[in-house]
Amino acid sequence: MFDRRYVFGNTEIRYAEVLVEGHEGKTTVGLAAYPKGWYSDRSAEELHLDSLIQAAFTGDETLVDYTPGLTMRNRASCLLHAEDQTADGGGVVTRLTDGRGNCYTHILRYHVASDVFSSEVRYENRTGKPRTLEYLGCLSLSGIANACGNTRKMTLHRMTSAWSRECRLKSDAFSALGLDMSWARYGVKTEKFGQIGSMPNRNYYPFAAIEADDGTVWAVQLEAPFSWQMEVYQEKETCSLTAGGADYEFGHWRKNIAPGGEFSTHAAYFTVKKGLLPACNALVREQDLRLCLPASEAEMPVLFNEYCTTWGCPSRENIRNILAALKGFPVSCFVIDCGWYKPDDRGWGNAIGDWKVSGTLFPNGIREVADEIRAAGMIPGIWFEWEVAGRDSDCFSREELFLHRDGVVITSKNRRFFDLRRKETKEYLRVRFLEFLAENGFGYLKIDYNDTYGVGCDTADGEALGEGGRQVAEESLRVLDELRARFPELVIENCSSGGSRIEPLRMSKVSMCSFSDAHECTEIPLVAANVSRVIPARQMQVWAVLREREPLSRTVYSLCAAMLGRICLSGDVLGMSPEKRDLIAEGLDFYGNVKQIVAEGEIVSIDCDVGYYREPIGRQIYVKEFGARRLVIVHRLKGRGDIRISARGYRLVRAFTDLVYTKAEDELVISDGGEFHAGAFLFEKEEGTGERP
Repeated sequence: MFDRRYVFGNTEIRYAEVLVEGHEGKTTVGLAAYPKGWYSDRSAEELHLDSLIQAAFTGDETLVDYTPGLTMRNRASCLLHAEDQTADGGGVVTRLTDGRGNCYTHILRYHVASDVFSSEVRYENRTGKPRTLEYLGCLSLSGIANACGNTRKMTLHRMTSAWSRECRLKSDAFSALGLDMSWARYGVKTEKFGQIGSMPNRNYYPFAAIEADDGTVWAVQLEAPFSWQMEVYQEKETCSLTAGGADYEFGHWRKNIAPGGEFSTHAAYFTVKKGLLPACNALVREQDLRLCLPASEAEMPVLFNEYCTTWGCPSRENIRNILAALKGFPVSCFVIDCGWYKPDDRGWGNAIGDWKVSGTLFPNGIREVADEIRAAGMIPGIWFEWEVAGRDSDCFSREELFLHRDGVVITSKNRRFFDLRRKETKEYLRVRFLEFLAENGFGYLKIDYNDTYGVGCDTADGEALGEGGRQVAEESLRVLDELRARFPELVIENCSSGGSRIEPLRMSKVSMCSFSDAHECTEIPLVAANVSRVIPARQMQVWAVLREREPLSRTVYSLCAAMLGRICLSGDVLGMSPEKRDLIAEGLDFYGNVKQIVAEGEIVSIDCDVGYYREPIGRQIYVKEFGARRLVIVHRLKGRGDIRISARGYRLVRAFTDLVYTKAEDELVISDGGEFHAGAFLFEKEEGTGERP
């Protein structure tokens, strides 16, 4: 029977044809990934694999009892054999069929620079009749279990997400989730999770990692522009992890495939490492390597966004005053946020969609102000929420421009969603959005998105709602491609109620993201550290909102939090005291000295003992390394006691902090005292020492 093994880096990839228990000689082909040499002596049967292609069609029979309504894995469509397989140093391509015209190409790529794999699947309908897909995963790894073949000491790591609480790590023992085998080897257990709608990082971030009892981790990150799901599946001795777009039962997705037609998934990325942080570092490194950024982004310039200064009321006069106040600071981008389009008789919040510059706020047009920003040595930026219209806009009543569900316009409180598939909508947005950018000379675009159209929308040919939603999400990505082609030096920020659309595919098409909407919260460093596990730091824009009346310690706290990624300043820069200006300048100078560690370093540890974020008690120690240099960022919240950080083999080079500290030979000791203080410490490895503390 078919059994192939390949070694890429330190990972062994195994493809094997295996019998499907209870189905009289029928077989399927499974995919497993292990540390090199781990299971090299095991037979295919001992690995307990199931199909690497997880597909379901309307009318499919199930292969396992009690699974309808629980999972759409292991339907009759998974009974496949391998027709052909080719491999080289860049990966493996496997062609499979069921012998009746349902054909699949499984594409596994190995990205040597990051030691990460990607997986995609293409389905081709050669049956001679229409077929309706109800699920097609892009990755299914099986054979995931410890050496005893059970899940007793395994852990599932996920990242829960909500507004201003993005990407918080959640770790559950398999036993607590009920993912263990019954006394009779009978019954399927699954943990199926994901997100429905056009905000992919709401509820969960598209990430999962399974950790074995020896610390080996299988980590997966999914391209997910629309509804998606992941599923841990346990049946008998088999443990599998599947990722892809949402299926019919979970996300109301179906896709009609005509004879001769095909459908391809997006990609899932995975790696096998010892430890969760090394796995996250590898996945982030892979994202970083895929970026194609404007030249202005090379040095990770500091930004200023006026939102927390004007609160939605930017004008020619206050922008001129802010530009004057920013002189002397190394700020390279100035972003005009929401409100520039405010009608005289309505508020700015629900007037989005018409995109007409306010003549009251900008009497000579907004190009005048963009030119003044450039004259001040900064790239001018502008805020748009171009995919929606608000209730107070003139276009809100033009129902033909918007998404419908069951024939009714989708309205979420005060927003409607443009149907990006329609010719009329494309023309409207070309004039109001794309031509606006071209005419006014903006070099930075902040794209916001503050609601979701949910399960999906109507399609022209009557397909399922989830397919309609997927089509619109694909059109949104197409516009990003158009923007990059038309304005190659345009810096694009992906914002969606903060970080609600920071999935890997969209992030590959932009320069950076707004990590969160936690603009002034004391929990900013905690959220930023969480997001940094899955987003490259050079893309993670973290706000440091400066207030005139706040103590100097709070300014240090905010700046140190923003050093976890890209610093975005905002707040009360007008009338700032000279003492505070000097402190900000010192912090930005320190940041300039450690940018390379921030951008290219690996996270060594995130030591956070805070439970409840809104009233945080405890501290966070964030450590990142690049070469011989180490950056340690400490935030003391509420709580007592000294903080001790190992520094063996390192010397302290520089610090930006208001913490009281001493550097002994082997450790950094931060003395007890005070609340909401912080510090950033730069260390260099001492000559002759090779060990990591």
